[in-house]
Amino acid sequence: MAALGVAAPAHAQRNRPDPNPDASVEIEQVRVGVLAVGASIGGGRLHFRGEEHRFTVRGIEFGSVGVASLSARGEVFGLRRLQDFAGRYTEEVTSRQRVEGQTGPETRWLRNAAGVELRLRTDRSGGQFRFNDAGVTIELR
Repeated sequence: MAALGVAAPAHAQRNRPDPNPDASVEIEQVRVGVLAVGASIGGGRLHFRGEEHRFTVRGIEFGSVGVASLSARGEVFGLRRLQDFAGRYTEEVTSRQRVEGQTGPETRWLRNAAGVELRLRTDRSGGQFRFNDAGVTIELR
């Protein structure tokens, strides 16, 4: 994952043919367990063309003991058809790396093979998280 400066998302946004989002997204994920043993539950909601669509998310890894949670809100770009939303997303741009002890939301950019991009503002509690190196898989329910 490449970490770019704070101006990277603004620069990436300027290079888009259409800077207006096509949809919005919310993700809630909770993990209960000890290190690699445990269970993650949750999912998300896509708001697209006046309708809400639920989806599941796989590939978010938590490095913690006990309970950890992740909330993400954001915008969706390049979404023309609902079926293009599902798929494997890989991380493109991180607006800033979190410094030890730093709090507050973090912005992350993900992109799938159909060209759909997610700009997510993430907030977590109870431990570290990262997107799997192989990507995050989203499946519509």
